[in-house]
Amino acid sequence: MIRSTWALALLFLTLLTVHPQAADPAVRDPHIRSSDAELLDAMASGARVSPTLRRLIDQLESSDVVVYLMFDRSPSPHTAGHISLITSVAGRRYLRISIDRRNIGCQRIAILGHELQHAVEIADEAWVTDQEGIASLYRGIGFTSGPHQVDCFDSRLAIATGRIIQREVLARYTDFTNHAR
Repeated sequence: MIRSTWALALLFLTLLTVHPQAADPAVRDPHIRSSDAELLDAMASGARVSPTLRRLIDQLESSDVVVYLMFDRSPSPHTAGHISLITSVAGRRYLRISIDRRNIGCQRIAILGHELQHAVEIADEAWVTDQEGIASLYRGIGFTSGPHQVDCFDSRLAIATGRIIQREVLARYTDFTNHAR
């Protein structure tokens, strides 16, 4: 009996040692989520080479906002990604970022960064808890966009952030290809 108790205790300690991240709340409760490994890989790859993208992820991880990433073909050929508020419950705001799958490589990472900048803009304003709040926020910090300009908004900061991330990713790609020669 004592031998099996010690064996069980040893197994338990081994599991704790092998998987220390399981005790980390950020691992169990990430603020940026997706069931699509392709999007998570793009985000992780981008964060490794883009300090700007890394900063956005860190800001969201310390906020009350939870972001769900998904692929969704945009009904407009001019829209590569968009963000929407799903709900606000129990002190958390839930957003969905949809990225058009046709965008690949550094373009996908730049669009993801652009949309994550919007998520940070929303996270920074605790009063934004519904679609009306988003419209009000973007009337103040952004502008209407899209072909019909109905409930479609953008911000100069999100546009600039996407471009910065694209440059950071391309610069690292150039570094890697130049070292390969």
